[in-house]
Amino acid sequence: MKNHLQAYRRSREALLQQIIEELSSDDRFVAAWLTGSYSRNDEDDVSDIDIHIVVGKPYSEVLCARQAQVSSSTTEERWELFRKFGEPALIHENNNNAPKDGTFTFVLYSGSALMIDWVLRPQGNAERPSQSILLFDRGNIPVSAPVPEDLEGSKKAVAEVWAFFWMMTAITIKYIVREDLAFVQEWLEHLHGIARDIERRIERVSWQDAYVRGSVSQFQPTRKKQIESLRALCRRMQELKPKVAEFTESPPLMPLAEIESLFSLTKN
Repeated sequence: MKNHLQAYRRSREALLQQIIEELSSDDRFVAAWLTGSYSRNDEDDVSDIDIHIVVGKPYSEVLCARQAQVSSSTTEERWELFRKFGEPALIHENNNNAPKDGTFTFVLYSGSALMIDWVLRPQGNAERPSQSILLFDRGNIPVSAPVPEDLEGSKKAVAEVWAFFWMMTAITIKYIVREDLAFVQEWLEHLHGIARDIERRIERVSWQDAYVRGSVSQFQPTRKKQIESLRALCRRMQELKPKVAEFTESPPLMPLAEIESLFSLTKN
């Protein structure tokens, strides 16, 4: 298995080098950089390539044209670009993830099974994030400074997800009673994510700096372990309540008696 992973990684690095050489000599493209795991310096053997490409003004109208917000295909012009680096086995275009006036296309390549997130954007409004790896730049693209999250927006978000946490905790306990371990495991992960997001916002840490790849909870293989995990998470939220109250400037509701009443149903 190790040899297969190493071979996969070497293929990816070779593909990335091919992309850099091809795009940097193509007059249509003025800059490119990497984000994602490469920019965080934590890429592993199976990481994909998140590449952002700045398209020059004469060409951006065509190459950055959106045919749909979400689609299983792309435009003929982008298809020809992606095909320079292998035959696409799958395309998923989701411009909800795209920058302003740009496009986002996931491509899974045939044979190699390598994955690339292609982000194209016009030169006119392009900015390179400070956390990125520059591949080339012929257009003096400005580097954007990190923008702190709006404080009032964060206060509102914390209050909302606090209530959502307790609502979904109550619902998750119902599925413990029903012994639907798959549903419970899924929501343990979501609930842990909510707790981390509340802590992050209170500490005024950006989501980029707080990003953790993969799961934020541990797999709980039994009903008993799931109950223990959820109870521990509820205790964590209880400890967090004073900070939430201070941050939101309003004491949050915490239905502990009702949650405990639901937990008692799991004993039947």
